[in-house]
Amino acid sequence: MSSRDDLLRSYESGNFLETVYACLGPDPDERSDLGTELVTLHNDGEIDVVGAFESLSNNSPNGPNCFLTRHVFEKALPDINSPVLPVMRCILRLYRQAGQDFAAGTIIEGYVEFCAKQTSRPHDALAEIEAYPSEFAGLLTATLSAGFRIDKPHFLNQALRLCEGQNVELSRGAVLSLGNLNLSGDTLMPEDAIVALERIAAKETDDLLLANLVKSAFALLQQNMDQEQRLSALITAALSKGDEYTLYAASEIFGFHTSELPEALLDVLLIHLARVMATNKGSLDNIDYGISHLLKNDFSHKAIKFLEDYLLAHPDELAMNVFDNAAREILGNKALISKVLTRWFLRGERVLGDSIYWIVSHNQDDLPLETDPSELPSTEAEHLFFLARKTIGYLFMQQICAASLLISLMRHAKNDETLTTLGSLLFDPLLLNYTGKTREYVEQQSAIESGKVKATLCRTLKAVDNYLVDLQSVGNLAALYPSEAQREAYHRYFSRSMAESMEDAQSQSAILQLVSKSVLLYGRASINYVYRADGQSHRTETPLHLHGVEMEFPRMENLDPFGLNYMLRIFRNERLST
Repeated sequence: MSSRDDLLRSYESGNFLETVYACLGPDPDERSDLGTELVTLHNDGEIDVVGAFESLSNNSPNGPNCFLTRHVFEKALPDINSPVLPVMRCILRLYRQAGQDFAAGTIIEGYVEFCAKQTSRPHDALAEIEAYPSEFAGLLTATLSAGFRIDKPHFLNQALRLCEGQNVELSRGAVLSLGNLNLSGDTLMPEDAIVALERIAAKETDDLLLANLVKSAFALLQQNMDQEQRLSALITAALSKGDEYTLYAASEIFGFHTSELPEALLDVLLIHLARVMATNKGSLDNIDYGISHLLKNDFSHKAIKFLEDYLLAHPDELAMNVFDNAAREILGNKALISKVLTRWFLRGERVLGDSIYWIVSHNQDDLPLETDPSELPSTEAEHLFFLARKTIGYLFMQQICAASLLISLMRHAKNDETLTTLGSLLFDPLLLNYTGKTREYVEQQSAIESGKVKATLCRTLKAVDNYLVDLQSVGNLAALYPSEAQREAYHRYFSRSMAESMEDAQSQSAILQLVSKSVLLYGRASINYVYRADGQSHRTETPLHLHGVEMEFPRMENLDPFGLNYMLRIFRNERLST
């Protein structure tokens, strides 16, 4: 750490912040000592630390790191002796310099501690805020929080007064402060706060004000569960009039406090969150967190219904990838994925089918799936055939998943005719296109199943064997083979496409950006030299091993690609007759 003289010289020469940043080492004790030194220099009148840090910029490419340097000021601020006004200006500038970074608000904590150190500071700060609301309104909530630590009744009265004042910016901050003030243990104070919020909810229409009301009402609910009915009604009233900001506040509550929500309030939030626009990614991310949490408990049915309704309301604007956390939760629970795919395939809507495909396609192991009998309206042949064709239409490339679902449907068949039709769908197009791992899976299942299902699988496997024998008996037909020039042209095209795809994937890899890459043209091992702390090199040898990836390609993609594509499109677009 630099000495006191270094800090003084740098302050006089105009590179004080650079010196402070240079003093930051990995040792937390050294950083604490640096903060203490800055406090001493400021309080002794040798350096204006507040004024110096006001010039800290987050946009200077060659300057000190904004957040690391600012952190020193955050820790030192509570012990600095300074008038309130310059501190307020400095805090606001540092906050705005941070931009949209998640760490932007940490500087406010230092300001609260600063104000709470002396009784006069919250009073002085509040006076400045009311005198210049356009400049300092952003510090009202923090100022009231600091004042509440010193004099609860006085600053609560100030907050209540400003809540219903003429300046909407001050009203927003005052309403938000009611949620930040710890009112537990006081019987009168929560009642005063709730009454004030009820009056505001009845007459105000400002979206930001209503958003802050929602936040404060929920914070009060966390402290006073006996007021659940009134506070839930407050949130409902605000949501009924609010727009994007209010809905975002509701999405934060839903996303990060899901387990604390009473069921009645949960239902209210779900109703209003359905109004969130598909372009509001922040709100949708919060909703995704909340939905994924609901899927883990007794409210999974509410989560599935919300997802279903929201996707149906925005079929051309978004897909299931927006709710990726919920998708992983569904995929990781066998009962949930069975329920969702059965329910959504039977709805027959494209956006739901695409969502099932997106969920299942992230299953790296292509694991077997089953239908959920509780979601089947009946086991009549019409519903079983419809579900089987939807399965093939959307999950054709996840062939083992599709085959397992068809076998699962066979167990619900009421007669031989239904079984035969399902067996035919398993044969064509699944086993006819995939005679490798999918056929092996069906063979394994035929050994496990019993009765008529087992017999149907055996007949289907026999049909596949006969097809392959007949195919081989034809011999080689020159007319079915492209010319050598055509094959070479296609191989070049395919190789170039794969190389471009690989380069694109590597460019987005976080790991490859951290390590160096070498290309080995030939050899059985790679040799590297690792340098030890003493400067001596150590030779390491890494043997090379074979590595391969296998993917089964649909047979008909070569023989009749247009016919295969047309059939799958028909399956995806069919609807149940009503």
